[in-house]
Amino acid sequence: MTPEQQDIMQQLAQMGDVVYVKEDGSRIILNEEGKIPLKTNADAVFYFLERMDSNMLNLILDKNLPYQDYEKKMFVKKLSYAFDEFFTRGNTHLNRFEGKCTSNICTNVNCQGFSFVGNSSKDYMDLILEIKNNKVTDIYECSKFVNSETDLIKNEKICIDTLEEPF
Repeated sequence: MTPEQQDIMQQLAQMGDVVYVKEDGSRIILNEEGKIPLKTNADAVFYFLERMDSNMLNLILDKNLPYQDYEKKMFVKKLSYAFDEFFTRGNTHLNRFEGKCTSNICTNVNCQGFSFVGNSSKDYMDLILEIKNNKVTDIYECSKFVNSETDLIKNEKICIDTLEEPF
């Protein structure tokens, strides 16, 4: 992330708009005392996924890395279409819930991931985020995902890639 992008991130965090979503879906404002909670790239990626902000994700994701086997620009474009669908269905943010891949034919079996669930519709995306040294190095959908929280309500799946999933 460039120094300019880091400055933007710090300014956003200082505005008092940063919210932590607990596993039960409740939300806590983190920077009531002016603390900057978005200290890493991974923190920022989670925050902007939950806010459905593809413009900021475009700024903070590494332009030299592929995401879900797409160039960053194409991945963010597809992600923005998914966010548009969430907005169309009445959601204002996504709540994050932990889980893991359970596919027996996939190299990602047992990889940790997250369901991002719409606050209104309960529609969702299941994503695996690869994180190395507090930096997100890949994001991809998972079709065989199980959440840690067993009573989580998830309705219709919204896909980033509208083609048939391979696993």
